[in-house]
Amino acid sequence: MGSLESGWRAVTRVDKEVVKRLINEAEEALDEIKKILAVDLSNFVNNRSLRYSLRYSIVMVVEALADLAVAILEKDFGVTVESYRDAFLRLAEKGVINAEVAQSMVRLAGLRNIIVHRYWSVDDMRIYNGAKRSGVEAVERFIEEVLGYVETKDP
Repeated sequence: MGSLESGWRAVTRVDKEVVKRLINEAEEALDEIKKILAVDLSNFVNNRSLRYSLRYSIVMVVEALADLAVAILEKDFGVTVESYRDAFLRLAEKGVINAEVAQSMVRLAGLRNIIVHRYWSVDDMRIYNGAKRSGVEAVERFIEEVLGYVETKDP
């Protein structure tokens, strides 16, 4: 996973510091998710702190990357969106990320919604399995593709 370096130039109207801050927030939460997913499943299930940390980390990742998506859509394309899911899908429409990454991020946003809105009640196994199945890879690919969009190569 890359981080913004001082020599990179943004080709987007989104402030480079905003991009850097949001990606750093997402990467920090993603690191926490990776640590939790590396824990034995029975330890995860029996450890409230790990379950709550996974929930919070998913919320943080989705919100940081959705905020970044919204900023790109508004600044570069004059598009406003109604939801996090819509933001990811519209980024794919605009060619910033590919459709597969957008769909994975939409699923992750769905997990975030379950956590935040407590739909039916939070099923930690569903959260764990969803994060394990596509969450980490989706976030890494999203960051890579968005950085590819906002960066230019050194001449």
